Amino acid sequence: MSYADLALLEQQTADLAAACRAKFFSTAPELDVIITMDPVHVGYLTGYRSILQDAGPYAQAAIATRDRMVLITGASDAAAALEQLDDASCIWRYGTFYVGATAGVASYADMPAQGENYVDTVVSALRSFDLRGVRAGLDTRDERLTRVIWQQFPQAAFQNGAPSLKRARATKLPAELAFLRHASHITDKALESVVPMVHAGVTELDIAQQITGTIVRGGGIPRFVVVTSGERSSRVDAYARNKRLEAGDLVRMDIGCTVNGYCSDMARTLTVGAPSHEQAERYAALLAGEQAQIAALRPGALVSEIFNIAIDAVRKGALPEYQRNHCGHGIGLQSHEFPSIAPDSDVLLESGMVFCVETPYYELGWGGMMVEDTAIITDDGHELLTCSSRELYQVK
Repeated sequence: MSYADLALLEQQTADLAAACRAKFFSTAPELDVIITMDPVHVGYLTGYRSILQDAGPYAQAAIATRDRMVLITGASDAAAALEQLDDASCIWRYGTFYVGATAGVASYADMPAQGENYVDTVVSALRSFDLRGVRAGLDTRDERLTRVIWQQFPQAAFQNGAPSLKRARATKLPAELAFLRHASHITDKALESVVPMVHAGVTELDIAQQITGTIVRGGGIPRFVVVTSGERSSRVDAYARNKRLEAGDLVRMDIGCTVNGYCSDMARTLTVGAPSHEQAERYAALLAGEQAQIAALRPGALVSEIFNIAIDAVRKGALPEYQRNHCGHGIGLQSHEFPSIAPDSDVLLESGMVFCVETPYYELGWGGMMVEDTAIITDDGHELLTCSSRELYQVK
């Protein structure tokens, strides 16, 4: 996907959000309205994702019916929200923040009156809906806000809305898949780009910098860049350090980014110099497990069977005692989402689901290695989104 293609997709974000809302209500016909305070679900239903969420917990909400949507956000955030949503009337803001506007430009003056605080603004926005006798899904972990909503709107029948949102998000719409393809593509290219620069003496931070730059140039936002070497490669999800690579080191890279909120997650392993016999044999076992999983991805497959296929294949190789709590996971607006490829899952794969499949191995004092890829479940099998070599890279 080119920059032009990505720009066109970004322009269609509002249309995608409308399609996601329609999909939600088609999969949750028992609900008339959904109220969410989960930032992931706010983005899913509105199409707006606030950069303020990256700075820590930030109070936002979305309310949606089959024919209307509103966003509740902080006053400082409203200008960015307006750029994305292009409809001032649907943005309810709380707090005080001053942003001027040139005459004739949509502005804060076109929005509903600002609220003093988050809770009061949520209540005010809800009052703009007719909730008499409606079946309302409420998706929040804020017990205080939940009690306030129950007290203020006794005429509505509330139920937990989170399971319905999870069910709707399990399969992806075509525009969602396009974002996931782009996120996976630039992550794939980022990992490929480091191979020529890696050698003894280069630091983990040097590699992380190269990966991060490639992702940003491709239009993505780096989310986790795990580069660990030598014994540190056994340290799960550790930050890169100013550690220089040495001959014989394993280098484990586990990388993810987002494009318009949609995630990538993939991993590769390399060795500095030729791998030892043990390194090569262990990696071959892990690769066999991951490839066996990939071959089994198809609609109707049982998730727990995919897990067992991976474990059995690895154990036939140089890791006969191999253990994992999962061998992959769904991916979309979160890097780990429903369903997990786990031994106790009774979920059947469906066309439109997207999975990361992986077979990592970590041994403190020795090192770690992994291979991880992303695939869409299609009507007749799967589509791999990550295409770089899965072999154990060897660098000088």
